[in-house]
Amino acid sequence: MKKKWIMYLTVSTILILVFLYFYFRSTKIDAVKAKKQDYTEKILVTGTIQAKNFSVLTSGINGVIEKIYIREGQPVTKGSIIAKLNTQEIEADIAKAKALYEKSKYDLEVVSSVSLENAKAQLKSAQINYDISKREFLDHEKLYQKKYISRLEFDSKKQEFINSEKTLKDAQINFNTFQNEGASYKSALENTNSAESNLKSLENNLSKYYISAPYDGFITVRNVEVGQTVAPYTSMFQISSNDEKVVSINLDEKYINKVTLGSPIKIYPYADTTKFSSGNIYYIGINVDETNGTLEIRGDIDKTLPEFLFNSTVNTIIQGESFKDAVLLQGVYTIQKKNKTYVYLLKNGKSKLVEVQGVPVIDGFIVISGLENDDIVLSPKNITENIRVTPIFES
Repeated sequence: MKKKWIMYLTVSTILILVFLYFYFRSTKIDAVKAKKQDYTEKILVTGTIQAKNFSVLTSGINGVIEKIYIREGQPVTKGSIIAKLNTQEIEADIAKAKALYEKSKYDLEVVSSVSLENAKAQLKSAQINYDISKREFLDHEKLYQKKYISRLEFDSKKQEFINSEKTLKDAQINFNTFQNEGASYKSALENTNSAESNLKSLENNLSKYYISAPYDGFITVRNVEVGQTVAPYTSMFQISSNDEKVVSINLDEKYINKVTLGSPIKIYPYADTTKFSSGNIYYIGINVDETNGTLEIRGDIDKTLPEFLFNSTVNTIIQGESFKDAVLLQGVYTIQKKNKTYVYLLKNGKSKLVEVQGVPVIDGFIVISGLENDDIVLSPKNITENIRVTPIFES
């Protein structure tokens, strides 16, 4: 009987010791202390180096491409010819217009010289006749007053004078008319002006058959080939200027409300974090591309690096939303459940699961509410709620 009691006591003691071991056992868990501070979110995206100024070149007319002088990527200077449409038809029209213009000018000169000379001769003759008639009339008037001639002779001479005066006035009007706007002259002048206007219009249109560079730059896109028929406003080439480079970014729509005009950026050569250039966002698009859920934004570049070649890919960090009194945690310290975020805290020596609010960022997770300064956040790896924990702080 005594042996049974000893055995019973021994087993009970072992069970109590096992229970106490597991009850008071403390699991070592990685931990960090929460530290509230102001934080600015960093948005990491890729971008493409482009020219700040670029233009789409079109023909402006119907035509067939006869020659292309410049290849993609090739530099061009302002005014240099990039492509030429077939000009055979318009050059024939210009030749006809020139011939018509020269003929109309000759006709105008003939009408002007002949009609004007005739009118001038008529005026001169009328002036001579008038002077003679006037002199004779005055002489006959004196003779009539002295009654050396009859009334009939005087009236006859007076009528001759009146007629010569009228002839002179008509000749003067006729001369003035031919000198300024005679019927024949006016018609010839209108024909000449019309022919000149038509010629200038055709010559101006001829320039539209040549696609030229509006400024110094290089051709980035070519959409046409020799022999292709183009219509007005067909996009033929894209030219980019040499002046300034910018970074073009297709921003995920989830970041749209976090980026504003003037947001600072840092631009790094692709796969190289040892050097960068700074800048600011200067353009934000209006419409989201529904196919990929992105919005185009552009940033200027304060100092262009040699690695920033046109159309090259770069990494860009955009300064996003700012937070006051927030806690930045590494992502491994957070747990996502049903669109909510949780962390384990050390409370009275045991683990406790608590919900926090915040946003994920490239550095981890920013906790906006749910944590206080010096809260001990436990790694959720190999841990459950309400167990004794010994925190192991990262060095």
